[in-house]
Amino acid sequence: LPRFADYAEMLKSVQLDAVCISSPNRLHVEQLLASLEAGLHVLCEKPLSLIPNEASEVVEATERSGKTVAIAYQSRYRLDSRRLRRALRSGKWGRITSVNLYSSEDWITPNAGTWRHDPTRCPGGFFADANGHQLDLLFWVTDMHATEIHATIETRDTPVPIATWGQARLVAQTRSLTTSELELPPLTFTFIGDAHTWREEIVIHTELADFVMRDTRLLWSDGSGGLTPFPESALDVPDSAMPDQPDTAFIWAIRNDEPVLSPPHSVWPVLNFTRTALAVAGFPLD
Repeated sequence: LPRFADYAEMLKSVQLDAVCISSPNRLHVEQLLASLEAGLHVLCEKPLSLIPNEASEVVEATERSGKTVAIAYQSRYRLDSRRLRRALRSGKWGRITSVNLYSSEDWITPNAGTWRHDPTRCPGGFFADANGHQLDLLFWVTDMHATEIHATIETRDTPVPIATWGQARLVAQTRSLTTSELELPPLTFTFIGDAHTWREEIVIHTELADFVMRDTRLLWSDGSGGLTPFPESALDVPDSAMPDQPDTAFIWAIRNDEPVLSPPHSVWPVLNFTRTALAVAGFPLD
């Protein structure tokens, strides 16, 4: 296969069907727009952008192009995630009463000296680059976004944010002005990028059950016993034939003329949360 040092030269020289963009974060929008201009389908790593105008430009360009564009929020594609989404939206378990997000990994040792520790190429550091996965999964399965965001961020002797924690309130995408405080469930979050092992836990309490996404596996309890795997027969997802990884699901969507689960217009809840949390913690992007 030919190799290129310049992606623009590649787009001019090789006949392609699609591209996968895995470059440093600040290059995503430029390369995605150029790929659409070349008439290609695009799978782009997250975050798409933390700049609202850039995200809007990509959304508009995608709509004009008629091409398949997916952002690689991989958590959405897991079958357990799709089961959780259907369970929460079924109404069977009542309203959501509180949520806690936790994520840890060593984001220092393997990334030291790379673009991930460069605030110009990876603005927001571990928080903006990695923790979008947990935030995106929460907002996607609940159809909510966050408000009243409070955050503390530490760099832990690196050039970029490494540890982030705080709280917020969750708001349904559509709600009346008379919504009571009880209908604004609290969200707490802790994201630690100088840990020694990878771990992820998303806990969602509802009126009638607890749901725990622990290291990608969905557990639950309705109070009749301890946490157990969520029964596969409880809610079959209609698109169960879709692969559970964003890259294979992207190809599947193109071949079957199906929509992707993570189009560009779905990035707004994470983008807005990330920008606000960084700003209130003293790391504004502008």
